[in-house]
Amino acid sequence: MEFMGFITIDPAAFNVWSLRVSMSLTTIIFILGCFMALRAFLYLRPPDMSQLERVKDKEITPSDGFAESVAKILWSTVQTDQSEGQIPPRPFLHDATRQVAENMFHGKFIEKISLCSNLLPPIGLWGTVAGMIVIFLYTGDPGNALNKGAVGTKLWSTFLALFYYVSLEGIVLLLVMKSRKSLDRGLSVKL
Repeated sequence: MEFMGFITIDPAAFNVWSLRVSMSLTTIIFILGCFMALRAFLYLRPPDMSQLERVKDKEITPSDGFAESVAKILWSTVQTDQSEGQIPPRPFLHDATRQVAENMFHGKFIEKISLCSNLLPPIGLWGTVAGMIVIFLYTGDPGNALNKGAVGTKLWSTFLALFYYVSLEGIVLLLVMKSRKSLDRGLSVKL
């Protein structure tokens, strides 16, 4: 198979190469997304209420879990407002803290995991297109094993990418639900 009259491509090698690249990229990106999800689940570990009450007046540290960070943000906001002589209503404080904490969590974990999951379908599509190129440009027997292998390549790379995509998106939904529970726990500290 010639490409623009300059490069000669062996269809069998191109078919195998495109499959390997597509599947390797999707698998690496999926593993990276799973690693970030694991870190997020560890960050959402549920602390005791007594632990939250003990640490709410301390500074936020990198080792804090999500609920601890939320409790510290809420406590800090209340203390700042009390020192200025104005105490906003409790629902306002909770809503403002919720927004800050959700933005922090989404920026730290959810957006990165979603980026990984959203990269997967285009890479699977690349595998599909590469397989179709072999089928359409190869001038041999349309029923030969090479063309059947190209069809398999395009279908397998797309299936794998979509499976990984759905898996990561499911993990994101679990993380969002778990983060809401952890957020509510952090907001339940006594002011």
